[in-house]
Amino acid sequence: AGLAAVYLMLRLAGAVLIIADPLEKVDAVVVLSGGSERLPEAARLMSERYGNWLILTETGEIRPGVFGSDDLQAEANRLGIPSSSILITERTVTSTRDEAVAVLHLMEERNLASCIVVTDPFHTLRTRVIFRDILRGSNKEISVSPVPASWYRSRDWFLSARGWQYTVQEYFKLTLYLLGFRLD
Repeated sequence: AGLAAVYLMLRLAGAVLIIADPLEKVDAVVVLSGGSERLPEAARLMSERYGNWLILTETGEIRPGVFGSDDLQAEANRLGIPSSSILITERTVTSTRDEAVAVLHLMEERNLASCIVVTDPFHTLRTRVIFRDILRGSNKEISVSPVPASWYRSRDWFLSARGWQYTVQEYFKLTLYLLGFRLD
């Protein structure tokens, strides 16, 4: 009974982080920088006509694990999204909060009303909290969609060091954000 309770608590801890809003047609599909699995999911949503535009966030210099917008645009082209359907934020971003601000600016500039943000499952709760905070009062609508083929799953994240690292990190960053620290 004790082991089952621990398993359920760990599974719940992973599940709380994963948000999957219902998919509806929007103006744009946004890919947050940082994950290699995100763009193929965004391309799938675009091919299924969930959005007319693909928004990529400008990261500036390429860092380990973060793909530059030029690389993402080239990959999006290879995945069947024409350059004419790709928008790249003007502002260089270094955090999820920066991405939300840059996406809001681009949506206002292009008169876009709604978007689906694609990110890793463990990152969806914090993404939704931050984007809704930044977009509050703007009349812009956001939904969040996790990458379905991700390595991160609520049922077994705790079986790997990587799962522990990302789960603890997400709870830590979310807590800091909710306490008013705007580091991310």
